[in-house]
Amino acid sequence: MTRLVPAGLAAAGAVLLVACSFSPTPEPTPAPTTFPAAAPDAGTAVANAYLDAWSDGDYEAMYAMIDPDERGRYPLEDFEALHAALAEMAVVDGITSTTGEPEPIALPPEPRSSTFAAPSPTPIPTPDPSATPGGSPTPQPSPAPSFDPSAPLEGPVPGLAVPVRMSLASERFGDLALERDLTLVQGRNGWEVRWSPMLLFPELGTGGSLRLDRELGPRGRILGAGGVVWAQMRDDGARVYPQEALAGQVIGYVSQVTAQDLETLAADGYRAGDVVGRSGLEFGAEDLLRGTPGWSLVAVKPDGDESVLYRTEMVPGADVSTTIRPGIQLAAQQALSGHADGATAVIDPRSGDVWALASQPAFNPNAMTLGTTLGGQPLSAPGEGAIFDKAVLGAYPAGSSFKPFTLAAALMTGVVTPASTRTCPPTWQYGDFTFHNYKDHTLPGQVSLSQAMAFSCNTTYMPLAYDVYTVNETALTDLLKDFGFGAPTGIGYLVEESGIVPDEAWLRENGRGGFSGFEQVQIAIGQGAFLGTPLQLANAFAAIGNGGTLWQPRIITTATLPDGTIVKEVEPTVAHEIPVSDADLAYVTDTLQAVVTLPYGTGTAAFAGFGIPVAGKSGTAENGTPDPHAWFPAYAPADDPQIAVATLLPYIRLGTGGTDAAPLVRQVMARYFSGG
Repeated sequence: MTRLVPAGLAAAGAVLLVACSFSPTPEPTPAPTTFPAAAPDAGTAVANAYLDAWSDGDYEAMYAMIDPDERGRYPLEDFEALHAALAEMAVVDGITSTTGEPEPIALPPEPRSSTFAAPSPTPIPTPDPSATPGGSPTPQPSPAPSFDPSAPLEGPVPGLAVPVRMSLASERFGDLALERDLTLVQGRNGWEVRWSPMLLFPELGTGGSLRLDRELGPRGRILGAGGVVWAQMRDDGARVYPQEALAGQVIGYVSQVTAQDLETLAADGYRAGDVVGRSGLEFGAEDLLRGTPGWSLVAVKPDGDESVLYRTEMVPGADVSTTIRPGIQLAAQQALSGHADGATAVIDPRSGDVWALASQPAFNPNAMTLGTTLGGQPLSAPGEGAIFDKAVLGAYPAGSSFKPFTLAAALMTGVVTPASTRTCPPTWQYGDFTFHNYKDHTLPGQVSLSQAMAFSCNTTYMPLAYDVYTVNETALTDLLKDFGFGAPTGIGYLVEESGIVPDEAWLRENGRGGFSGFEQVQIAIGQGAFLGTPLQLANAFAAIGNGGTLWQPRIITTATLPDGTIVKEVEPTVAHEIPVSDADLAYVTDTLQAVVTLPYGTGTAAFAGFGIPVAGKSGTAENGTPDPHAWFPAYAPADDPQIAVATLLPYIRLGTGGTDAAPLVRQVMARYFSGG
């Protein structure tokens, strides 16, 4: 609908309009106190850059992205220290993060510092000259209000909330999932992070700190057959060894951690004043015996209020049960006690259980923790030789105790049969080398391989080994590896020496040329570069006697927590099946029985009247000195072995394996068969 206006009123309106256009100039609009708006996508980019820097551990880069006002409240060193504390206390291995859709938020007005130049004056729009006849002068802009660039700006603060999901991979507490809103504010260069300790954990408040608490349980005991206690904690906190020097090297000892230890052990939760295993089972079973510390990550507010953020439960040390039999261990140590040096290993051929590991000189672990016996008698500090367990760490040439393996290789390759005969002259020539029997002894005419084994004829078994070499150059060295030589036995929980099988690879790696017939004939009698430990010899002889099963020696059976929970169980384990027929191994056993039964057998005197059939072999190994190493590995009963023993006497003056080591093996076997 059209509305008509009277002419007079229209003219009056025109006058009024002109009059209004010349009213006083209005005040300019105040300069905005907020910074130019930045795009939300830019905020997401800032959030991602901040999180990436956190993942990289670049705390300085993170700090540079923080709102300057917040930086003024939280110095860089405090910012870095808090983040570093979280990474160290939780043992953070990595950080992954994702960001969600940013959401604009309105933060409350607040004073904010500005370094911007003063805002420009706001111009007044020029009126249209056609609005009045003849036009009017162009108005000038109003003077700008005074502006102090250092003064706080009052006004609304545009913000952005970026949802963040972080996952901290913590070795100590598992994966830590943090869901936070990362608040961004407008700054001079765009979005800046609004930070406080609450971004890590709200429980920190505006200025809290983190603390790591540890709870450590008691160290577990070491137990033996029949409930014998080998090691335990005393009420006063001392680690003591109730059996004193019995099995001392096997059990080992503990001592307090040093500053040097903590350089590596601190990451595993060790602290000054803690003890750590130094040798034997105390060292090898450290993780089982020590248990697992319990940890608490605690947030502490400035007012002292505490909150547990994360917690792991303490697991006390486990009681470790061993296969060591005190009676047999005692017999082995008593047998060695008349010698300055020696070692004996005793195992069960039916399971690989280790019953004794004796080493001379004896070692009382209480010397390391108390300085006295449990009865208060002073103990001198032991030398390294006493702590060193020769039964597993001592590797020596085996001498003639190696001849059974040479025979097994000859049987396996078809070089001989049980019916074969050979000669046993006083010497044997190989190239420019002349090899001798002990004192150039000889057996007349043709002799069986059993007779040659009993008499320990080098001049029979060295040429026999060379014949094997001509048929198959690696047959003997390969078989030695099958019997476990040249590698750790796998006993576990004890440090052991692997020994040496000087095959082609080893000789070349050690700059000694390649394998040859000369190397072969030396290995045939356990000489050359070969080295083996008493445990390896005992285990290998057990494999001959039991029909070809090489066991992985077992010394720990279970680890049990105080509440009865079994945390570790070790079952008997077959390491290898020997690739020699039952018939051939049975014949090897026959030859080893001859060693202790034939009138000239090297072990006959030692086992005279024993009453139980024994299979064994003496070894008198040259070592570059006038005093040889005396060996005697054996098993019994010969036809169905229940025990295997290997005794070594290093550097035995004017001794032999048959005269010096064999009697000690008999003592150990006698204890076993009498119920020890």
